[in-house]
Amino acid sequence: MASKVYNGETIRKMTLLFLPHATPHYNWLIEKGHRELIETVEFIKSGKEMSFQWMINNQHFEMAAFANAVRGDKNAFRWLMQHKSLFWAATANAANKDKEAMAWLLSHNFIVYAELAKAIVEWEKFENDDFSGYYKAPTSR
Repeated sequence: MASKVYNGETIRKMTLLFLPHATPHYNWLIEKGHRELIETVEFIKSGKEMSFQWMINNQHFEMAAFANAVRGDKNAFRWLMQHKSLFWAATANAANKDKEAMAWLLSHNFIVYAELAKAIVEWEKFENDDFSGYYKAPTSR
């Protein structure tokens, strides 16, 4: 399957999946036929093999490589570069706190991708095991 082109609204909905109470955005992406973006976010968040396999089985290789690159896989980043997926490669690097990648996204006006990278960075700052929001109360001993 050839790479899909997403508009800004679609990437914004994907970005919102990294925030609490994302059900409306999830539903919107499903209704618009963008399940691969949901599976991408799920794999980034949880590493669930089922999400990765769904992307591979449905030939969403670019999104699978992006998700792996966000999770630190250098080979996935190289794959993105070799397949001219520059903005996805830059977004993955920006999500991995590469300031030059973020600057590149912003200077090339890939604002929604920069926002996606920022959302991933923010999401990773917190322990999100229960996906109930940003604050997790300390456990009592």
